[in-house]
Amino acid sequence: MARTHKIALALQGGGVHGAFTWGVLDALLDEAAAGAVDIVGVSGSSSGALTATALVYGFHEGAALPGPATARTRRMAEAARGKIRELWETVARTAFWGGNPFVAAVGMSTGWNIDETAAARWADVATASAQQSETGLGATLTTVLREVLPQIPAIFALPQTGAPMLVVAATDIADCRRQLFIDGAVSPDVIRATNCLPTSFHSVAIGERHYWDGGYMGSPPLTPLIECLRETEAHDLVVVTINPLHRDQPPVGPRQMLDRLNEVTFNASLVHEVNAIETINRLIDAGMVKDPPARERPYHRINLHRIHADEDMARLGIYSKDAPAWDFLVHLRDLGRQTFKSSWPAIQSALGKRSSWDTTALCDSILARKAIATRERA
Repeated sequence: MARTHKIALALQGGGVHGAFTWGVLDALLDEAAAGAVDIVGVSGSSSGALTATALVYGFHEGAALPGPATARTRRMAEAARGKIRELWETVARTAFWGGNPFVAAVGMSTGWNIDETAAARWADVATASAQQSETGLGATLTTVLREVLPQIPAIFALPQTGAPMLVVAATDIADCRRQLFIDGAVSPDVIRATNCLPTSFHSVAIGERHYWDGGYMGSPPLTPLIECLRETEAHDLVVVTINPLHRDQPPVGPRQMLDRLNEVTFNASLVHEVNAIETINRLIDAGMVKDPPARERPYHRINLHRIHADEDMARLGIYSKDAPAWDFLVHLRDLGRQTFKSSWPAIQSALGKRSSWDTTALCDSILARKAIATRERA
């Protein structure tokens, strides 16, 4: 029998473009149902947190279904698949009946890019004159939480064998701090908070604290999954990214500028966490990390893997992030499935052995590490 690889997942947000992650997970759950992978933890921010919540919610529901013990893993994976589909179906239906102007615009476009449409120009004017109207995922959250995820946080409060740990990040406005909500601490308000872009929504209050989108401090959060990987003796962290690291043209409209600023900020938090993990990996590989005290688990390297479609996502433009038309969501889902199938063989062969993501080149380029090294040599 083939070995089951334990992995953790980190899911980046990106508005409606997060349906790409739906497709990635839909294909990955084929591997989970077959027993090839065991998902031990999932983290997310923004729409990545919403999808992560649906995934883990489905695992919990599947664990409670009757049936033979030998088929439990398959039941959980299939329940998770169904819950994620239900999530995006509800988003599309709610946006359609809510009169989202971008839904009609993206439906009439030929390449799904609506940045030059009348709807986009209207949004530019609205952004320049007043607070942006709620047109994207945020406008559907109330319905999604009521119809798709009605039992949170109660469903996460009771551990289920085989269900992944869930981590959702939000940004504490007052203290410029990342707040992590884990398992039973994930509530409807937490989902609203992690999806709260300050240019679109009022801050979300949880207790006496106020929060914005989790992407500012973790897009998605990686380091919270490290302890989960240590506890389960797993080595592999798979990151699904949405926001392209590179765009050919600078943004021109006010809303495009704000969105690209968010992408730069969100990607920066990701790259800095990758840099920290890679640095620790190098120290471990060099034998420079001492073993912890006897009662603590030993440190081991974390292999990093990335699933993305940066070029395809960049071509979609920015305004389609707020256009949850069903046909567009299906297109993104299919793109996610296709990307997974093309990426998975290289990742699968590396699981438990090495990183398949060239994080050295990533960090050298984005953090200008080579420039620092060159100066030191001079």
